[in-house]
Amino acid sequence: MDPLTQTIALLRPRGLLWKQAEARGDWAVRYPANKGAVFCLIASGSCVFQLPGREPSKLQEGDFLLLTAPPAWTLGSSAAVAPVDFVKAHTRGGVVRRTLGNRKTGPVVRLFGGHFGFDDANAPLLAGLLPAIVEIRSSDADAARLRGVLDLIGSEASSDRPGRGLVLDRLLEILLIEAVRSGAMPDAQKDRRGLLAGLAEPRISAALRALHADIRQGWTVARLAEVAGMSRSVFAERFCRVVGLPPLDYLRRWRMAVAKDALVSGNRRLAEVAFACGYESVSAFSTAFTRTVGCPPSRYERFVHGRRGFPNPAPQPAPTSPPYRLALVKPQ
Repeated sequence: MDPLTQTIALLRPRGLLWKQAEARGDWAVRYPANKGAVFCLIASGSCVFQLPGREPSKLQEGDFLLLTAPPAWTLGSSAAVAPVDFVKAHTRGGVVRRTLGNRKTGPVVRLFGGHFGFDDANAPLLAGLLPAIVEIRSSDADAARLRGVLDLIGSEASSDRPGRGLVLDRLLEILLIEAVRSGAMPDAQKDRRGLLAGLAEPRISAALRALHADIRQGWTVARLAEVAGMSRSVFAERFCRVVGLPPLDYLRRWRMAVAKDALVSGNRRLAEVAFACGYESVSAFSTAFTRTVGCPPSRYERFVHGRRGFPNPAPQPAPTSPPYRLALVKPQ
């Protein structure tokens, strides 16, 4: 299983609210802040996208927008129109439909979108996959693939067929992976740090794939550098600059992500979890877990099984990569 697949598996995308809107004339709608990720396809017409701290941008028919943990954001006919708040409605099939604007005739703007969340245990992994803002233009080949997935989600969300929930979960995973793949293009990773930036560089990618393939190995910087075909010092500097963490810190954090998932989803003993994550003793595992997560694994288990929510994680370095606009060009 490759690193991206492993990471998506630990994120466990879920929790869809499907939105469909049709607008004419002057209109604007403000969507609420979201801790997960939200997405929107401009099915027809055009509109203006606004996010605090960012210049408004125009979206055209076929453009796709994905926002990671956004504050309140706005779509409208222009930046000058005062927005109304989007309010969730209880409708058949869980689909929210809205008609916006002050006219009954004229050019129509149609919007399709929704949002999904992630397991609290490993939600921070998303920061290493996607920037705050991804815009994929209709001229890119990936836009057609995304639209196909969104069409399937819309059809399934509006149905009452058996297995609807499971199908929606799988379609959401596909949508997320397609969006992540678009963000994985080398040009999109410029000035970014994280897993995808590392996977975009062949030598760093070789080390990451080896590390993810067997986290029980007693990896050292020298061994990872050998896999990457680089000197130890050059590899360590390059890995830290691209991924955002020193190699062994990245290894520890990934081991703890796997450990948290094991503690949440199963009844395995601490010794089993410790061994599976590459630690020879429960003591060494507990020390690493506490330093990374902010509490001992035994306490973490009590939070999980007692359904009292998750403890606050240990402070981590703030991401340094700014949001960016992604306008991909189809490879020649």
